[in-house]
Amino acid sequence: MSPFVVMRKRIAFLFLCVCLFLVVLIIRLGFVQLSQGADLRKKADDSHFRGVPVAPKRGNIEDRQGNVLAMSVSSETVYAIPAEVRQSGRAKEMALTLSQLLGQPVAEVEAHITKRTALEYVQKRVKPEVAAQVRALSLPGIGTTEDSQRYYPSGTLAAHIIGYAGIDNQGLEGIELTRESELKGIPGSILQEFGANGIPLPQAEHQYLAPKQGNTVRLTIDKNIQAFAERELQKLMSGQGVNMNGQAPKNASILVMDPNTGELLALASAPTFDPNRYQESDPTTRRNIAIQNGYEPGSTFKIITLAAALEEKKIKLTEHYFDKGAYTVLGKNVRCWKAGGHGDQTYLQVAENSCNPGFIEMGQRLGMDAFYKYLRDFGFGQKTKIEMSGEALGILANKKKATALDLATMSIGQTNNVTPIQLLTAVSAVANGGTLMKPQLVKDIVGPSGRVVTPFEKEEIRRVISEDTSKLEREVLESVVTNGTGRRSFLPGYRVAGKTGTAQKVVNGGYVQGEYVASFVAFAPADKPRLVTLAVIDGVPFYGGVVACPVVQSVMLDSLRYLGIKPDPQAPMIPGKPMPGLEFPPIKKAAAVPSVLGLPLAEAEKVLTQAGFKGITEGQGEVVLDQVPHGDAQVEAGSNVLLYLGKDASAPTLAHWWEDEDEDIVAMRNLSGRVPISASPLGR
Repeated sequence: MSPFVVMRKRIAFLFLCVCLFLVVLIIRLGFVQLSQGADLRKKADDSHFRGVPVAPKRGNIEDRQGNVLAMSVSSETVYAIPAEVRQSGRAKEMALTLSQLLGQPVAEVEAHITKRTALEYVQKRVKPEVAAQVRALSLPGIGTTEDSQRYYPSGTLAAHIIGYAGIDNQGLEGIELTRESELKGIPGSILQEFGANGIPLPQAEHQYLAPKQGNTVRLTIDKNIQAFAERELQKLMSGQGVNMNGQAPKNASILVMDPNTGELLALASAPTFDPNRYQESDPTTRRNIAIQNGYEPGSTFKIITLAAALEEKKIKLTEHYFDKGAYTVLGKNVRCWKAGGHGDQTYLQVAENSCNPGFIEMGQRLGMDAFYKYLRDFGFGQKTKIEMSGEALGILANKKKATALDLATMSIGQTNNVTPIQLLTAVSAVANGGTLMKPQLVKDIVGPSGRVVTPFEKEEIRRVISEDTSKLEREVLESVVTNGTGRRSFLPGYRVAGKTGTAQKVVNGGYVQGEYVASFVAFAPADKPRLVTLAVIDGVPFYGGVVACPVVQSVMLDSLRYLGIKPDPQAPMIPGKPMPGLEFPPIKKAAAVPSVLGLPLAEAEKVLTQAGFKGITEGQGEVVLDQVPHGDAQVEAGSNVLLYLGKDASAPTLAHWWEDEDEDIVAMRNLSGRVPISASPLGR
């Protein structure tokens, strides 16, 4: 082969190789440009563009009427670009100048502005006038950027629900924490081009990426009803509570729920704190005791026992039960609070009188399996899944270890440990027709444009009792308030249903003698409930009916009026049975009560009848020793007058209200040697 041919072949081969190389190069360049171009451009921008973050405005938290409970207000942040500060050679001079303006130690400021970072915050939440002074100095590498800080215009109102946000505007407690993703928004930034030495390039490109404001969280809470509840708590904590004798409890909570939807209208706890200055508060005041504290509910739990017994048809309200003064279980007597017992009574009267033996009989008829079924169905021993962190489970006695005596004490609200939110939710199921609802705190999420982004509908968990049972028990509990132990919560013209409760206070695994958890739960109107209200007062030497009833009465009355619920013309104006220290001014027609002290019973009844009143007797004897209301009192015409009978007109008849017997206290005293379930093998 000639040299010329060989040369041509070599040239052709080299040309082919070059063409192949160029084709591969073009394909590779096309792949990089089309497939990886955006990513590489971003990496390049990141290497020479630096952003000063612009914080978004955190979304508001509002009550159900749109009243702002938490908002963000504008503030400014001083920042440093340390590379530029070091390049200027004036770090010490700038540190001294800034320390005087910002009120920080010089060494601390110098450490910030010379730190080996691309961007460093020197101080947040700087006053506008201070930020203006910093800008006026035109210090190299020092600047200010827009920021915001959280502000709670109502101070302590609903503090345990709202929670608080930290210095970086991050939610730390309450709704601020649980709805962080909706509230926080998306941060923006101011981008500037820098050289490899960390110094801004002259006439460099600037970009502004606007922040996106967070969404508004609208709560189910009503600011006014919340204020009614907190007003009563403030009275209690300042020693001004009704019947408290100037004493203040350790803590207290008031909860108000719409039983038909599960929406909480108020959830108040005391002591409380101001979220604007949460760092200054005692951590114990930030504890949401309404969902985090457990207690023995006492007689308020009898609502559940009665509901189960009626639903399972273990009793009839017209059926008679004879209370001989005590109920014997496994050789142990559980006494009735009334000396000698109530004698023969219907189960309606058992409920009115809160008769312990009668309720124990209901529990024994139900049996262990059925009783525990209703415990679970009503939501005890499990979280309600309310939108709050740290919710307690409560503690139920271990069914496998429980005895007939445990069943007896559980039937009257002793032994088991529940949270206020659990009890409120369970009683709401009794009030609303028998359906257990999930307690709701968030009504909807609203975008910056005002459009509802996420609405929250009521959530039914399960049906627990029938409509018929619910209606029957509402009537029974109304009778408890009108004629029984709940008369201190009676509201003239409104149909109120409820139940009192008293429990021993547990400290360090043991019961504290002479210190109780007093409670009362009620709903109104009894025939068509709109509100269920629970008050739990912890650490008082008084009983539930005495100190908790007036609290619920006040919150309930103001809330009913605020909601525009008018009095029922058919509702009673006075309790069916008078109570010492409980008097209501006449509404329809006033009449003066004649004094019948010292008169024989027959003559006293004749005098009262002639004056248009009816006498109700208590005690044994032939002579009227005392009466309620007292002589010359102005009351509603046609009222009942309670006559205390005896033989010796000089003998005292009425004890002080704080010396009256309480059904829960009698049961506790009778069951000596009890151990709280939290410290007992029964709770494990």
